[in-house]
Amino acid sequence: MKILVRFLLAIAALLAALPASATLSCSITVSNVNVVYNYFPTVTGQGTLGIACTRDPTRDNRKPTVWIGMVQTTAGNTATLDTGGSTLTYEIFHASTTSGLWTNTGNGVNNTSTTNGAVRQRLDFGSNASSSLTASIPFYYSIQSLQFKPAGVYVDTVAITMRLDSATGALITTSTLDVHISIPRSCRFSTPPSPISINYPAFSATPVTATSDFAITCTLTTTYTITLDQARSVVPTVNLAYGLSLATTSATGTALAQPYTVNISVDAGQAGSCSTATCTGTDTRTLTVTY
Repeated sequence: MKILVRFLLAIAALLAALPASATLSCSITVSNVNVVYNYFPTVTGQGTLGIACTRDPTRDNRKPTVWIGMVQTTAGNTATLDTGGSTLTYEIFHASTTSGLWTNTGNGVNNTSTTNGAVRQRLDFGSNASSSLTASIPFYYSIQSLQFKPAGVYVDTVAITMRLDSATGALITTSTLDVHISIPRSCRFSTPPSPISINYPAFSATPVTATSDFAITCTLTTTYTITLDQARSVVPTVNLAYGLSLATTSATGTALAQPYTVNISVDAGQAGSCSTATCTGTDTRTLTVTY
């Protein structure tokens, strides 16, 4: 009988301890790094981690501490050219643009500490009746000068982990910091125009239309124009006249793929020239991006 009593008491103690960590729920919103790099000088800047947490104040009135780590080595991180073949080094700090590398190691330091490591942050919900809070933690980035790399968009994704109290604590949430570093000037077809196929009945009462989708990726702030070599042409063999148009003819690069569409309209009322029941013809037009 004594053993049974001790066993029941142990279970009761365990059940009482569970709600303390189970009642905390958080999310992280990141202001991503999207910058232009021109080799000179060193590029620096600041972003923020926005933290939003909720709890059940009837079961948890603590001021919990969270551990926040970013995947980064002591040598910094590497962004890779999105077309491959080249890399660019950058660093993320928690103290300033020159000290306190933000990593996912150690039990955590104050975000103003110049010591490398993860960040440890206390969450103060205020009064016992408060069930939610928001907080901002700054981070700083630095891209050292004199990294002579090909023009293009260099990208990286940094994993962020939040745990309760320490690096070994219960997992609360995860997020990512997306990095886009643009070295001007560069544009490319990230998705080439798709071929347009048209089925045209002789003497069609209305124009027959279709579209071709494509996407262009240009370095951040690079202005560019899109042009067709001809707005009108005739398909050889079948002798069908058609027109081409672009909904957008100019834009500014964002370091991300930007989608566009070519519209085709084959004129109505054309007999064409076909000696059999069906026939085909092909015409090729040129789409040019100028930057």
